[in-house]
Amino acid sequence: MKKTEGLSVTLNIAILPSNNTAMEAIGMSKKVENEIESEFILDNRKVLPHITVYQAQYPNKNVELLKKLVQDLSQGESFEVNLDVIEVSHETFLFWKCDTANVLRELQERAIKIANPLREGLIPAQFANVAGLSEGDKYDIKTFGALLIGSRYEPHITITRLKRKEDAEKAMRILGSSKKLSFKPKALILGYLGQHGTVTDVIESFRFK
Repeated sequence: MKKTEGLSVTLNIAILPSNNTAMEAIGMSKKVENEIESEFILDNRKVLPHITVYQAQYPNKNVELLKKLVQDLSQGESFEVNLDVIEVSHETFLFWKCDTANVLRELQERAIKIANPLREGLIPAQFANVAGLSEGDKYDIKTFGALLIGSRYEPHITITRLKRKEDAEKAMRILGSSKKLSFKPKALILGYLGQHGTVTDVIESFRFK
């Protein structure tokens, strides 16, 4: 495990897509960057395509227990994920959304049950610069230290984040509003959370049964 600064670290419990799906997402991310300034480009090294299950900030002392609990989460049977709609979220994020919401919501519910107590009330500082927050979003941040929880959970792969909200319409013209693809998850991971919701490295990776 990497050494972390201070007394806490922000981590993501997330699904890694199949290799083919990851390459599709990376290609879309590069396509946007070719024409519009964006905050990051997906790759297979430091900005990993993923579907967030639950991301939060934890005291360093709780990380070893969290790793064991994430392994327990992976013990369920594998399942298929269907990607379809592409849309802009919170003004500048480009989401490739899943329509396998029920299975993933159940997985998130289990993840929150075991992981939320371990964050001990910590909230990532990055939420200070997220625009367009609803009252529900603010509740999720206060209660769970995260966005998109429960009925507001929108499982997705983030293709990129635009530097300017004015470019959202152009980005949608570049990508289109839909791209259908199905895959079985490669793994459930615990990873380091970088800027803009990126996953920058994997601490532990567990395959579903």
